[in-house]
Amino acid sequence: MTGQLRKNTKKGRISFKVGRFEDALAAYGEAADAWKEMADLLFEKGKETRGTEFLEKAMEAKSCYGMALFKLERYVEALEIVDAALELKPENPTEWSNRGFVLSAMGRNEEALETFEKALEFDPKSPKILTNKGIVYFRMGFLKKALETFDRALATEPRKASDWACKIPRFSFFSRNKAPVMKPDNAETWYWKGNVLLELGEKEKALNAFKMALESDPDHLNSLLSGGDLLCEFAEYGEAFKCYIRALKLSPENEAAEKGKELCEVKINE
Repeated sequence: MTGQLRKNTKKGRISFKVGRFEDALAAYGEAADAWKEMADLLFEKGKETRGTEFLEKAMEAKSCYGMALFKLERYVEALEIVDAALELKPENPTEWSNRGFVLSAMGRNEEALETFEKALEFDPKSPKILTNKGIVYFRMGFLKKALETFDRALATEPRKASDWACKIPRFSFFSRNKAPVMKPDNAETWYWKGNVLLELGEKEKALNAFKMALESDPDHLNSLLSGGDLLCEFAEYGEAFKCYIRALKLSPENEAAEKGKELCEVKINE
């Protein structure tokens, strides 16, 4: 039984990661209900410790269910899920951060900022929460505050495994060391810092920010597109072409990448 529950949870996680949010919603919903049912049975049998463990699994799946609703732009329902989770775990920084996500998407930016502040009370050095707060500042037009917040996020040393990107170095005859290379997974922070710098007219600094994002995550689609566009402005069409080609491998029907690639082909052949 638990094996099937874990399969449903894994299916939800994979579906969410590849953007199949309806599938993720269904999988997480089934998992949450099943974990809760098992927890109730265990509590009835007096197995409090095991029941609590299963209840935690149910709550985790329900939280992921709420984020799938968020991705499907079903914000009111997503907010209800998050608020229910916070009633049970009012000191959970992840749920406060999720609440900030939803409020910002609903255009309730002042409330979103307050919510991210609440999340930071419980996890003051979280790069992800700081980044999310910076994004809200950016959307509100507070560029200086956004830049300061992104810089704080980039200066913060990640503490959890999920905050790191693990890369395997290529084989070399000079070095057979295939140990993973651990780098902060801060592509999203660099990407949004690049956006702020663009708004400020600092195009070269913005390009460097997008490059730093791609060092962290070579498959960061938005950085590939924004970096490609800036490279075109600097007439570096060969490098821009590489960005668009990689973007198209990640998102084959991406119109912006296709148009950018076609422009580069024309300019390169002139």
